[in-house]
Amino acid sequence: MTGLTTLIGQQRPIRMLCNALINDSIPHALLFTGEDGVGKATAAIEIAKVCNCAGISGSRKPQKDTAPEQHFAACGICRYCRRIEHGTHPDFHVIKPAGAYIRIDQIRELCGRLALKPDEASNRFVLIADAHTMNPEAGNALLKILEEPPEATFFVLTAPDTQDLLPTIVSRCRHVRFNPIPQKELAEYLGWRSELDNENAATIASLARGSLSRALDMASEDWMTRRNFIIQRLCRLPQQPPAFRLAFAEMLAAERAKLEVIFEIMKNWYRDLAVFAHFPGHIYNQDLREQIRSACKQESLETILEKSDAIDRAQKALSGNANVRLALDVLVMELAE
Repeated sequence: MTGLTTLIGQQRPIRMLCNALINDSIPHALLFTGEDGVGKATAAIEIAKVCNCAGISGSRKPQKDTAPEQHFAACGICRYCRRIEHGTHPDFHVIKPAGAYIRIDQIRELCGRLALKPDEASNRFVLIADAHTMNPEAGNALLKILEEPPEATFFVLTAPDTQDLLPTIVSRCRHVRFNPIPQKELAEYLGWRSELDNENAATIASLARGSLSRALDMASEDWMTRRNFIIQRLCRLPQQPPAFRLAFAEMLAAERAKLEVIFEIMKNWYRDLAVFAHFPGHIYNQDLREQIRSACKQESLETILEKSDAIDRAQKALSGNANVRLALDVLVMELAE
């Protein structure tokens, strides 16, 4: 499957982009905002394919009474489409953070490439992923080329929100907002894409909070097994001796590469405990409703919020290169109180 119409839950941006494509009125700079995993980069790739596809010829106008999003898609099989899809096309440039930031030398190198004529594409595209990570120098360097873009060159920037970018850059772009994917549509897609039953698909769709990429990562059996194990340990911590708690911290330290996922599981659990009393329909772990109900009777809201704060402190400490084992020992002891 290929094309903008394969993006789920994004009917409004799809219609706007398809109309612009059909009328040959794509802005020279687009800014796609929204959470990770809602289709921003995919949309940028599809636009680049459509504007260079060898399988699209003649007028782009749809037939009478045909919605544009039902009419328009790249073929996905010509050499232009395949090379753009795989990131090997010389006129499709992708800029990503080098470490934590997009740096000025990356933008300068891009400007040098764009000063040359395109190698073969009719329309040259630049995707700047996570544009909010540009340092000020990089942002100012990009601004200059956005003000005077080379002919037949289009820019697509992705970011969580317009507030994360320089206002001068935002003002040079057409803003397109990608919303979180509705839970029902996400659950239906997971049921079609994977072998999940309806209950697990609904649970993962809720936990993914509108992100397709996050949902697909969670759809693996390993993720569900890890979630259940972590929550089981959290519930048992207060009744266990110090040796058990330290063994749990040691286990967490051994999975350092997966700590962000583990922290997310923990935060979702305590978030569910905090909201269940007043908003039981808004919990993320829908399949653990009875377990959540039972856990809420054992801990006060104040304690639950303190434990959520402890997880945030541990995350910040580890992002600042704190001693991993020490930070996790402290966290586990706080969660056991």
